[in-house]
Amino acid sequence: MKKLIQLIQIAKRDLNMDDDVYRANLKAWAGIDSTTKMDKKQLDKVIKGMEKLGFKKKKPVKRKIDQALLDKEPRLKKLGQVWTMMKAHKLLENGSYIALEKWCVKQSKSLNDGKEIERLDWMAPISNELIERLKRYHLRLMKQAMTVKIAAVLRYYKDLDMESLDDSTEMFAVQTKLQASRLNIPVNMQRARYLTILHAFEDCNEFIKRFGISVDQAKEAGNAKTS
Repeated sequence: MKKLIQLIQIAKRDLNMDDDVYRANLKAWAGIDSTTKMDKKQLDKVIKGMEKLGFKKKKPVKRKIDQALLDKEPRLKKLGQVWTMMKAHKLLENGSYIALEKWCVKQSKSLNDGKEIERLDWMAPISNELIERLKRYHLRLMKQAMTVKIAAVLRYYKDLDMESLDDSTEMFAVQTKLQASRLNIPVNMQRARYLTILHAFEDCNEFIKRFGISVDQAKEAGNAKTS
């Protein structure tokens, strides 16, 4: 309703309509000479009347938020890097910078004396707090996802042909398995900090990517021979 009233005021201004003519038109179109007393149906009638007089709605211009905007401020750049990492980890439904701005706007209210900061590039004064909050959010999402990843690593490791691996690959596999085993203990997962979980998350992803398909194929081949 508020947006419709604002649109009518814009139409009045664009059409250079003086107050007497404006109120007469409201009365003719909606039966009331005040938009604040109108319901949505009446407001729609007024807008249609304005359009017949030549008013054209302007499409809102989408503001571009890109890396160049964030690069202007080092702390905002860091904020964008954490968000981009979360997107790469497939932890976000919408990994765009527009979505980051919306998240930051919501957070800004509690960091700015109860007032929302409307644009991402205006948030430099609270950027440190936003980074820490975003990292905590990232940590929470990674821990939620780690349960499945740890189970996959331990399952694939059990069936891995270690003799076929070179030394560096074998070392990576062993270290990732040990890391997964430690975090498979609930108290260790609970106490683990951001960088520990971040490294473990990425190592588990890499382990599954490297060995998951080959282990599954080997098992399928073995099952085919025995059937």
